[in-house]
Amino acid sequence: MPHQADIRQVLWQLAFQFKVSSKRAIRDYDLPINGMHVRLLQMIHRQPDCTAQHIATVTGRDKAQITRVIKELESMALITRTPDPADRRSQLLALSETGQSLMARIQQAEDEVRKTLLKGIPKKDVEAFIEIGNRMLDNLREES
Repeated sequence: MPHQADIRQVLWQLAFQFKVSSKRAIRDYDLPINGMHVRLLQMIHRQPDCTAQHIATVTGRDKAQITRVIKELESMALITRTPDPADRRSQLLALSETGQSLMARIQQAEDEVRKTLLKGIPKKDVEAFIEIGNRMLDNLREES
């Protein structure tokens, strides 16, 4: 396949192919979840004292949609909810033991995708790409 010269096309194709590869890796690991489940599990895993409001803010998604996914994760026994001592209207989210085990499998699958994605690319180029990508994201966020 010829290389794309237009940054828009490269970014769209990169995002699409990364999503497809990640879904395939999750499917190959026989994980019973979808991409939104994975994203929320990752956020809960990385963010101490994570709340539905925090997830909605970071993802830009409607809180009702986030709450629905949280209920699905809870019904699969992947997360737990406990009252937030700082705000009785809020609940703190955490991975259950089952969720932690699943997160380890998700990370294995994603590590395989990352290894394929970065094959043959020098570390300095990857670091430059991340820095430039973050600047681009900042530029777009400033416009919002």
